[in-house]
Amino acid sequence: MLLGLKQMLEEVMPFAAFRTFSSTAVMREEQATAHFFHYFVSAADYIANRDFYSQCGHKAIVLIDSEPTTQFNVLNLPFTINMLLPREEILRQLLQMQQMGHSHYRNYPNEIKQAAAKEDESLTRREKEVLQLLAKGMINKEIADKLHISVNTAITHRKHIMQKLHSQSLSKLAIYAVQHGYVQPEEIK
Repeated sequence: MLLGLKQMLEEVMPFAAFRTFSSTAVMREEQATAHFFHYFVSAADYIANRDFYSQCGHKAIVLIDSEPTTQFNVLNLPFTINMLLPREEILRQLLQMQQMGHSHYRNYPNEIKQAAAKEDESLTRREKEVLQLLAKGMINKEIADKLHISVNTAITHRKHIMQKLHSQSLSKLAIYAVQHGYVQPEEIK
Protein backbone atom coordinates (compact mmCIF):
# COMPACT_ATOMS: atom_id res chain seq x y z
CA MET A 1 0.00 0.00 0.00
CA LEU A 2 2.76 2.41 0.99
CA LEU A 3 4.81 1.87 -2.17
CA GLY A 4 1.73 2.28 -4.35
CA LEU A 5 0.89 5.55 -2.64
CA LYS A 6 4.48 6.74 -2.97
CA GLN A 7 4.33 6.07 -6.73
CA MET A 8 1.09 8.04 -7.03
CA LEU A 9 2.50 10.95 -5.03
CA GLU A 10 5.55 11.00 -7.30
CA GLU A 11 3.18 11.28 -10.29
CA VAL A 12 1.28 14.18 -8.74
CA MET A 13 4.41 15.98 -7.48
CA PRO A 14 7.43 14.69 -9.44
CA PHE A 15 9.74 17.36 -8.00
CA ALA A 16 9.12 16.44 -4.35
CA ALA A 17 11.11 13.96 -2.28
CA PHE A 18 9.25 11.20 -0.48
CA ARG A 19 10.54 9.11 2.41
CA THR A 20 8.91 5.97 3.68
CA PHE A 21 9.13 4.58 7.21
CA SER A 22 7.66 1.45 8.71
CA SER A 23 6.26 3.38 11.67
CA THR A 24 6.17 6.77 13.34
CA ALA A 25 8.68 5.55 15.90
CA VAL A 26 11.19 4.64 13.17
CA MET A 27 10.63 7.99 11.43
CA ARG A 28 11.20 9.90 14.64
CA GLU A 29 14.37 7.89 15.41
CA GLU A 30 15.86 8.31 11.94
CA GLN A 31 14.83 11.89 11.31
CA ALA A 32 14.25 13.45 14.70
CA THR A 33 15.20 16.91 13.44
CA ALA A 34 13.87 16.64 9.88
CA HIS A 35 10.99 18.79 8.76
CA PHE A 36 8.36 17.08 6.63
CA PHE A 37 5.63 18.96 4.80
CA HIS A 38 3.07 16.16 5.05
CA TYR A 39 2.70 12.87 6.89
CA PHE A 40 0.78 10.07 5.18
CA VAL A 41 0.10 7.65 7.99
CA SER A 42 -1.96 4.51 8.54
CA ALA A 43 -5.02 4.84 10.73
CA ALA A 44 -3.49 2.45 13.28
CA ASP A 45 -0.27 4.45 13.49
CA TYR A 46 -2.23 7.71 13.71
CA ILE A 47 -4.19 6.34 16.67
CA ALA A 48 -1.04 5.01 18.36
CA ASN A 49 0.70 8.40 17.95
CA ARG A 50 -2.30 10.69 18.16
CA ASP A 51 -0.52 13.28 20.32
CA PHE A 52 2.18 13.77 17.68
CA TYR A 53 -0.14 13.83 14.64
CA SER A 54 -2.84 15.98 16.22
CA GLN A 55 -0.19 18.71 16.51
CA CYS A 56 0.50 18.39 12.78
CA GLY A 57 -3.03 19.49 11.87
CA HIS A 58 -3.60 19.55 8.11
CA LYS A 59 -0.13 18.10 7.51
CA ALA A 60 -1.33 14.65 8.65
CA ILE A 61 -3.20 12.61 6.06
CA VAL A 62 -4.60 9.33 7.34
CA LEU A 63 -4.65 6.30 5.07
CA ILE A 64 -7.64 4.11 5.69
CA ASP A 65 -7.27 0.51 4.54
CA SER A 66 -10.52 -0.85 5.94
CA GLU A 67 -14.13 0.19 5.84
CA PRO A 68 -14.47 3.46 7.82
CA THR A 69 -16.06 2.95 11.21
CA THR A 70 -17.50 5.26 13.83
CA GLN A 71 -14.06 5.13 15.48
CA PHE A 72 -12.73 7.34 12.66
CA ASN A 73 -15.55 9.85 13.09
CA VAL A 74 -14.87 10.10 16.83
CA LEU A 75 -11.19 10.83 16.15
CA ASN A 76 -12.12 13.82 13.97
CA LEU A 77 -9.39 12.94 11.46
CA PRO A 78 -8.01 15.89 9.49
CA PHE A 79 -7.76 14.36 6.00
CA THR A 80 -8.27 10.78 4.95
CA ILE A 81 -7.62 8.74 1.84
CA ASN A 82 -9.47 5.48 1.44
CA MET A 83 -6.85 3.11 0.07
CA LEU A 84 -9.53 0.53 -0.82
CA LEU A 85 -10.69 2.70 -3.71
CA PRO A 86 -9.47 2.19 -7.30
CA ARG A 87 -6.16 3.84 -8.23
CA GLU A 88 -7.89 6.52 -10.32
CA GLU A 89 -10.04 7.58 -7.37
CA ILE A 90 -7.04 7.71 -5.02
CA LEU A 91 -5.23 9.91 -7.57
CA ARG A 92 -8.32 12.13 -7.75
CA GLN A 93 -8.32 12.49 -3.95
CA LEU A 94 -4.60 13.33 -3.96
CA LEU A 95 -5.17 15.96 -6.65
CA GLN A 96 -8.06 17.47 -4.69
CA MET A 97 -5.87 17.70 -1.60
CA GLN A 98 -2.97 19.11 -3.61
CA GLN A 99 -5.28 21.68 -5.18
CA MET A 100 -6.64 22.76 -1.80
CA GLY A 101 -3.18 23.61 -0.50
CA HIS A 102 -1.22 24.32 -3.66
CA SER A 103 -3.58 25.21 -6.49
CA HIS A 104 -1.80 26.31 -9.63
CA TYR A 105 1.53 25.63 -7.92
CA ARG A 106 0.86 28.14 -5.13
CA ASN A 107 3.26 27.55 -2.21
CA TYR A 108 5.70 25.65 -4.46
CA PRO A 109 9.34 26.68 -4.84
CA ASN A 110 9.89 29.45 -7.43
CA GLU A 111 11.86 27.21 -9.80
CA ILE A 112 8.90 24.80 -9.95
CA LYS A 113 6.49 27.67 -10.62
CA GLN A 114 8.72 29.03 -13.39
CA ALA A 115 9.17 25.63 -15.05
CA ALA A 116 5.40 25.03 -14.92
CA ALA A 117 4.69 28.45 -16.46
CA LYS A 118 7.21 27.83 -19.24
CA GLU A 119 5.66 24.43 -20.06
CA ASP A 120 2.19 25.96 -20.05
CA GLU A 121 3.25 28.79 -22.40
CA SER A 122 4.52 26.26 -24.93
CA LEU A 123 0.98 24.91 -25.49
CA THR A 124 -1.19 26.61 -28.07
CA ARG A 125 -4.75 27.65 -27.28
CA ARG A 126 -6.09 24.68 -29.25
CA GLU A 127 -3.71 22.26 -27.53
CA LYS A 128 -4.99 23.50 -24.18
CA GLU A 129 -8.55 22.82 -25.32
CA VAL A 130 -7.58 19.31 -26.43
CA LEU A 131 -5.73 18.73 -23.14
CA GLN A 132 -8.84 19.71 -21.20
CA LEU A 133 -10.98 17.26 -23.17
CA LEU A 134 -8.39 14.47 -22.85
CA ALA A 135 -8.36 14.96 -19.08
CA LYS A 136 -12.14 14.65 -19.07
CA GLY A 137 -11.78 11.22 -20.66
CA MET A 138 -12.74 11.99 -24.24
CA ILE A 139 -11.31 9.91 -27.07
CA ASN A 140 -9.92 11.37 -30.31
CA LYS A 141 -13.23 11.11 -32.20
CA GLU A 142 -15.17 12.84 -29.40
CA ILE A 143 -12.55 15.60 -29.26
CA ALA A 144 -12.72 16.06 -33.02
CA ASP A 145 -16.53 16.27 -32.94
CA LYS A 146 -16.55 18.68 -29.99
CA LEU A 147 -13.96 21.03 -31.55
CA HIS A 148 -15.19 20.62 -35.14
CA ILE A 149 -11.83 19.34 -36.36
CA SER A 150 -10.78 16.13 -38.09
CA VAL A 151 -9.77 13.06 -36.10
CA ASN A 152 -6.27 13.34 -37.63
CA THR A 153 -5.98 16.92 -36.35
CA ALA A 154 -7.09 15.81 -32.87
CA ILE A 155 -4.46 13.06 -32.94
CA THR A 156 -1.80 15.56 -34.04
CA HIS A 157 -2.70 17.95 -31.21
CA ARG A 158 -2.56 15.07 -28.74
CA LYS A 159 0.87 14.04 -30.05
CA HIS A 160 2.19 17.62 -29.74
CA ILE A 161 0.83 17.96 -26.20
CA MET A 162 2.54 14.74 -25.12
CA GLN A 163 5.82 15.85 -26.70
CA LYS A 164 5.73 19.33 -25.18
CA LEU A 165 4.86 18.01 -21.72
CA HIS A 166 7.25 15.06 -21.96
CA SER A 167 4.50 12.63 -21.14
CA GLN A 168 3.35 9.37 -22.69
CA SER A 169 0.63 8.80 -20.11
CA LEU A 170 -2.93 10.11 -20.11
CA SER A 171 -2.95 10.04 -16.32
CA LYS A 172 0.03 12.41 -16.25
CA LEU A 173 -1.74 14.70 -18.71
CA ALA A 174 -4.80 14.67 -16.46
CA ILE A 175 -2.65 15.54 -13.45
CA TYR A 176 -1.07 18.39 -15.41
CA ALA A 177 -4.53 19.63 -16.47
CA VAL A 178 -5.71 19.74 -12.85
CA GLN A 179 -2.55 21.41 -11.58
CA HIS A 180 -2.84 24.13 -14.22
CA GLY A 181 -6.53 24.74 -13.68
CA TYR A 182 -7.86 23.35 -16.97
CA VAL A 183 -10.13 20.88 -15.18
CA GLN A 184 -11.25 20.13 -11.66
CA PRO A 185 -10.24 16.79 -10.11
CA GLU A 186 -13.86 15.60 -10.11
CA GLU A 187 -14.04 16.12 -13.91
CA ILE A 188 -11.30 13.58 -14.63
CA LYS A 189 -12.55 10.35 -16.15
